[in-house]
Amino acid sequence: MSSNLRPPEPPPSGDPAVATGDPVALPGEPAEPAPVDQPLTRRRHLALQAARHALRIPPVPRHFRADIEGLRAVAVLGVLLWHAGVAWFPGGFTGVDVFFVVSGFLMSSLLLEEARERGRIDIGRFYARRARRLLPAALTALVGTAVLTLLLLPRSRWAEIGGDLLASATFLVNWRMASRSVDYLDLERAPSPLQHYWSLAVEEQFYLIWPILLLLILLVAKGRARVFTRLSWTTTLALFAGSLWLSWWWTQQDPSAYFVTPTRIFELMLGALVALGALAWPRIPRALAAAVGWGGLGMVAASLLLIDADTPFPGTWALLPTVGTAMVLIAGPAAGPWGPVAVLRHVLLQWVGRLSYSLYLWHWPFVAIAADLAGVGRGGPDVLPVQWGLLAVLVSVVPAWLSFRYIEDPVRRHGRTLAGQLPAAAVTWRTLRLGLNCILTGALLGVVVLASAPSSATRADAQWRTPAVVDELREPVGAGTLTPEDDLLVGDDPSDDDAPGAGPDAAPTPDGSGATAGPGDGPARTAAPGRDPQEVAAQGAAVSATLGEPLPQVEIPRTVGDLAVPLEQVPDDRPVLRPEGCFVSLTDTDVGVCEAGDPDGEVTIALAGDSHAGMWVTALDEIGRDRGWRVLVLTKSSCPPAQGLVVRRSGQAGDYTQCSQWQEGLTETLEEQQPDLVLLSSASYGRTGAEAVADGLAARVQQVAQTGALPALIRDVPRAPFDVPACLAEHQDDVPQCAFARADGLARAGTGHDLLAERVPELPILDFTDATCPGRTCSPIVGGVVVWRDSNHLSATYIRSLRDVVEAEVAPLVALAVLGESASTSLERGSELGG
Repeated sequence: MSSNLRPPEPPPSGDPAVATGDPVALPGEPAEPAPVDQPLTRRRHLALQAARHALRIPPVPRHFRADIEGLRAVAVLGVLLWHAGVAWFPGGFTGVDVFFVVSGFLMSSLLLEEARERGRIDIGRFYARRARRLLPAALTALVGTAVLTLLLLPRSRWAEIGGDLLASATFLVNWRMASRSVDYLDLERAPSPLQHYWSLAVEEQFYLIWPILLLLILLVAKGRARVFTRLSWTTTLALFAGSLWLSWWWTQQDPSAYFVTPTRIFELMLGALVALGALAWPRIPRALAAAVGWGGLGMVAASLLLIDADTPFPGTWALLPTVGTAMVLIAGPAAGPWGPVAVLRHVLLQWVGRLSYSLYLWHWPFVAIAADLAGVGRGGPDVLPVQWGLLAVLVSVVPAWLSFRYIEDPVRRHGRTLAGQLPAAAVTWRTLRLGLNCILTGALLGVVVLASAPSSATRADAQWRTPAVVDELREPVGAGTLTPEDDLLVGDDPSDDDAPGAGPDAAPTPDGSGATAGPGDGPARTAAPGRDPQEVAAQGAAVSATLGEPLPQVEIPRTVGDLAVPLEQVPDDRPVLRPEGCFVSLTDTDVGVCEAGDPDGEVTIALAGDSHAGMWVTALDEIGRDRGWRVLVLTKSSCPPAQGLVVRRSGQAGDYTQCSQWQEGLTETLEEQQPDLVLLSSASYGRTGAEAVADGLAARVQQVAQTGALPALIRDVPRAPFDVPACLAEHQDDVPQCAFARADGLARAGTGHDLLAERVPELPILDFTDATCPGRTCSPIVGGVVVWRDSNHLSATYIRSLRDVVEAEVAPLVALAVLGESASTSLERGSELGG
């Protein structure tokens, strides 16, 4: 195709033009030679030559922008130090944003140069270059991660990581990470050793479209340079503005904004804007260019120091590192040695910059596996100790250098060799075939790891099958194994020498007691079977008035042994919620109504709150079917059933506005459904605060009472400091390692519940703490059932074993609720914040 488009005029002597050559992958994939930004001094030449000789790194081309290589080093060092846990760089993750801008600049420069010089864009050649640069090194890191997974990580994680391998190989892993960030069932999942591949996926998805857009513009321009330039500017600005607005909006609404491609396009387009203006930048006065460059580098440094995990990101905050990077790129040609290149050309930064792509690929698997080996989230430290993180990063340098030396660089050089021996079309075809083979091999690797994982039911199968598993058991399980002497409703003498766990054979608990518990571990137990409903009306549950003693310590098994539900299936041992999709996710606001129990029942019970309320439907469903109660489940992920409460949720920037909207809808739904009894429950909301949560719950209690229904609170169960099934998988022969102190577990649970009990003393409170944690130390296994399916949700099987306990607590409240106005009026008066 002929064209009147002309290549750009060469810059003045000594000034660099835009980078040219093969594509450069995120993060830090080396580019082909780019115009020189300054003369290569003898001193620098000797230093680089010595470094290359020591590390066997190929020579640096003379036509080369050292400031870009130095930027890559700054970016990857920020990411590495942040992942290692170095507190000085809370915004180290913004290094990825620097890579996005650099990549957008280099890729767009290549495409624009080809359009101007040849009047066409060879899409196949573009994709072939990226395949040659990215895929062999990426596949090598995938293979290494798979090997580390099979050797060092528990088998319970193999299925998850196998899926991540498959998604990473096909460059879809960012959407997989996005779905996890908004899935309440996955919020506490250990970080994947392949999580960092999300940024490569964003780039490849974008570059499937961007060259085609430029080609369409070229076809419309029909060889007219001005038309091509104007349309390119217009399209780029439109994509930049649209993506920036979407990034700002999405960041406020949804934590998945961090991973998805649409919220990151503006960063790549910012680099494209710099490429479009490449002819103008060398003409900037040197003093001004130097000021712009240093200002940009300062903005990049500020983003590393000022932005942190609580910053709404990406959104508008992402402009700090990205605009700063663009300023450094703009200033480079004109500022010369007076610009940031004076620092960025340091030999160490140049070396790190050349290895940045391999370092990025290899460092995170080592950090993630180090966290697993250190027991983070499984009874070990809450976060990876800095010394462990730094050691993991240092160890990763070895495979990163080997990958660069024997995979990345040889493949690149082989491409140049082929280009001199074969026609261009043949080289393109061979390279595309190489890329396809890399993708298929990576996908096959993921399938192999998936196949090697222990068999486990799918989430849906486990939800529907768990009750049948328990039905078929002939022996009592879970709480059903607690003896009559351990009556959970009447109370026992904790000094009874015959109580389970008091004998010499009981496994020692983490605090060394292994015996009975003392007072002060929680509110007193509530209504016993046959308790007069009028007494409940007059006294409420009286939970907040008296502190009782926990039951005698049950024996903590020494080994996992035979379980009612296999250990690898416990994370899937979740409640059944019908119809499918009635549980409201993080991003939705409409109130879903799940149905359980007897659909034709004359009594209606509403279970309202977050997933900690929803988990009790397993017991209430059976009870309702037997007693003729209709059970409605009104739940939303990470949202307490309060009224007028503004929630600040961990992992989401800004206020959790979807929760506030759902709470408003909950009021309308409760008025429409007219339940007789409303059971409220919620998890921990430390960022929101106990005072605010208690106020919001008290307001909900008052609103429920005004509708004529009886409100009650299910006190949250003790929360483990780690993922219980993961801990058990790690300590199958030493189960006491996965026990934890009851008092500590209660302190982590149910924000505002105890305060609400004090403010509304007439409010009935159902406290199943004794049934969940009989004793001062909470055992992870009771009666052959794993009690928790993660750190804070009870397994559906264990809750089902609590059926009789739950029924004994709820039945008197149902009897009270149907008494009518006199009982609910008493609660309404007492619900006004204790007034």
